Amino acid sequence: MNLPDDVIYKGHVLSAKAVPEQDKYAAMLIVRDPDGTRRSSGMLGEFASATGAVRYAFAYGMAEIDYRQSAQNPRRSASARIR
Repeated sequence: MNLPDDVIYKGHVLSAKAVPEQDKYAAMLIVRDPDGTRRSSGMLGEFASATGAVRYAFAYGMAEIDYRQSAQNPRRSASARIR
């Protein structure tokens, strides 16, 4: 199964890599924000297959983007009241 090198998610470009290390693969991710800023994850863990490593890296990147967006746009709870 061929996985893409890059995925566009909510305007961000995610580049996932599986780096061979002995009999396992390390997952790594680079995220380019819409404004051009780049950040890298470092090693995200070891996996038995390159496919598993890349899938994990993409899922990790998407979750990070969702978290950052929710932190920038917090919603008040329905039960919260401002006095």
